[in-house]
Amino acid sequence: MPMSNHIFRVLILLPVLFFCACSHTHYVISLRSGDTITTASKPEFIEKTGYYRYRAVNGKDALVRADEVLHLQEQ
Repeated sequence: MPMSNHIFRVLILLPVLFFCACSHTHYVISLRSGDTITTASKPEFIEKTGYYRYRAVNGKDALVRADEVLHLQEQ
């Protein structure tokens, strides 16, 4: 009986973990230089400064000048 209970729990938890891992949306910022930046958050344009603010995949906040950005793409 305990073994079947353990298997049941594993079968329930696997899809939940998979869903949580896949639900995070990333964005790719393509720059005019040809470089790309993958972000962990949606870039936010700050009109007052002319920069996009975003959270990098390493968890740190970062900025990129808007005139360097070619386009933004959601992944």
